[in-house]
Amino acid sequence: MESIAIDLAPEQIVRWLMDENRRDACDLLINATRSYRTGELSDEERGSLDDGEEAGLSESCEVGILEVRPRREPHRWVLRIRVEDDIGPRVPEDESVVEEEEEIDLDAFYEEFIKGNRGTAEATAEVDGAAGKASINEFLGAMLKDLHGRTRREGKR
Repeated sequence: MESIAIDLAPEQIVRWLMDENRRDACDLLINATRSYRTGELSDEERGSLDDGEEAGLSESCEVGILEVRPRREPHRWVLRIRVEDDIGPRVPEDESVVEEEEEIDLDAFYEEFIKGNRGTAEATAEVDGAAGKASINEFLGAMLKDLHGRTRREGKR
């Protein structure tokens, strides 16, 4: 598999997928997840706190991942949107963070990660060979032209 950068805004991709779903024209496998992770505070965050305040604090981050694959040949390519949103420092007494991924639907992914322009979003793809690259380029072309369903498959408006 070869990784390629996607030159479309994550918002454009997700909105197109939502339109495709509304038209019952979606012939794609779509999987969205939400997870949380904790880590060390950055030097900048640590520097803004008074001495002793940072004891026990950790950084929390919410991560949303959307994966899209062709239903008929799911191994050919995968389009992935990853959004990371730093929630901020948390203390150990705060509500615990769920460690495992939680599946969410496309609308929830849009509402939580895309609509509010939260965090840092990145779109990438992994393709399998020249046929995979051609297939995803055709798919991305349909997004650019806003073609859906049957018209997308026929290459007409």
